[in-house]
Amino acid sequence: MISAVFAILFGLSLLPGRKPLCLRFAERISDGIMPDGAEAYCRKLTWVWFAVLLANAAASAAVVALFGPLRGGIAACALSAVVVGGTFAVEGLIRARRFSVTFHTSGSTATPKTIVKTFASLAKEVAFHRARLADALAQKPLFLSTIEPHHMYGILWRVLLPKAAGCEVDPDVILTPESLIEKMRGAKSVFLVTTPSFLERFTAYADQYDVPRNVMEITTSGALLTAEVSAAVRRVFGRAPLEIFGSTETGGVADRRQETGNELWKVFDPVKAWADASGRLVVSSPFSCARRFTLGDGVVFEPDGRRFKLCGRMDRMVKIAEQRVSLPEMEATMCLIPEVSEAALGVLDGPHGPFLGAVVVPQKGWTELKTLGKRACARALRAKCQQFFPKGAVPRKYRFVRELPRNAQGKVRAAAVHDILVSDFTEPFVEHERRTAESLAADLTFDRDAPYFNGHFPDFPVLPGVIQIGTAHRFAESFVGGERPLKAVKKMKFSHVVFPGETVHFTLTKKSETEFAYDYRKGDSQCASGVLCF
Repeated sequence: MISAVFAILFGLSLLPGRKPLCLRFAERISDGIMPDGAEAYCRKLTWVWFAVLLANAAASAAVVALFGPLRGGIAACALSAVVVGGTFAVEGLIRARRFSVTFHTSGSTATPKTIVKTFASLAKEVAFHRARLADALAQKPLFLSTIEPHHMYGILWRVLLPKAAGCEVDPDVILTPESLIEKMRGAKSVFLVTTPSFLERFTAYADQYDVPRNVMEITTSGALLTAEVSAAVRRVFGRAPLEIFGSTETGGVADRRQETGNELWKVFDPVKAWADASGRLVVSSPFSCARRFTLGDGVVFEPDGRRFKLCGRMDRMVKIAEQRVSLPEMEATMCLIPEVSEAALGVLDGPHGPFLGAVVVPQKGWTELKTLGKRACARALRAKCQQFFPKGAVPRKYRFVRELPRNAQGKVRAAAVHDILVSDFTEPFVEHERRTAESLAADLTFDRDAPYFNGHFPDFPVLPGVIQIGTAHRFAESFVGGERPLKAVKKMKFSHVVFPGETVHFTLTKKSETEFAYDYRKGDSQCASGVLCF
């Protein structure tokens, strides 16, 4: 009788103009956050339950009629338990496979991994953020994003959250500050989803722009945001960004908004977090793909157990000259040196064992790079590092760059750091850099100590053409904020040579989304030009 009644209810909900019963259940338990294809799936599932319950009612009645009320009733109950329970189990497995997302991590600090998360865990996290950001979302802002949608941060914040909140999403991935400002001017209110690296680039040239004050919220994730950049963002946009800390495996864990520069991370209410015996962060969360997950981040919790300070990645402990050292700790220490803005360390193989190399972003105004040469500056920096680090762990190789190589989430790419350290390419010294929506210009001085000046022409060192093209390529990637594989170079022309230590004026002009024209000049004389094709 129970099976027959429920079969009738499921069947009636399938009539035209009615909402299938399974869809009603799904909307209730998921807080209205549904994946694409859910309605069609729930309609099919309602048909399945209608058929299963109808068949179970008929089978139960037959069993009772055959074996009598007592034995037949017991057998019918057992049969129903197997049929209904089995249907639940099989459908649950099918649903988990049908509505899941496969993520491929970047491997910025370790080996890349493939992680599968169910839509249910994503929906719970979206519902949590929708509730806590209700005031900003109530204004129905236009979502603008500088990130791609196919990683954890992108799926949650530029796809699922605006859909759940009924907000419009701009389909473009914003690559330049000019594009962002143009889209902001066309919107009544804006919700910006971005990364620390984009905010750092934007605020560095913010004085050039008239930025609209229509941002309701700014979220950032993927890497740590410095207090200086957070303050600059607050000055430019009128509010400090909301930083989200988490991982693909755990989902969001905590957040902070740096108003004074000393804010700790606050754990989300549905999340349980603590430090294990080694100081690593352990998370138990409804947003996670595992019941309990240990991250590679070292933390120190406050007495309340809900706020913590990050202490760097503990999975970046390496052994150099019989000494275990923490690369994040060493990088943070190097940034305390007045001449260093940012630093990234990598492990290199040497004839006497592994050693460290450093990729360094110098502070603005470090004129010794130009006057003394990078080789002399590397020796001076190594001498200063010897004051802080064990003798065998002091970095032995140095590369000076304009910015650290980062992925779309703003994380430093370990493989790219290694490539820079093993390469003979030495970036030029950059001065007076200016950007507009369509062009970039700067004065470049190619270091006289650079390896590529040796052997190009015997006893006549000049700047190789391939280095000029490579430098233009790197500036183009910096201009668009991401990796762009080079397809071809058109209209190449080399008119005058560039000697070691000479300063040239470099210009990069955007001709289209796939073509950039470059130009090198000494005074009024053109040295080289061409068009990069992507």
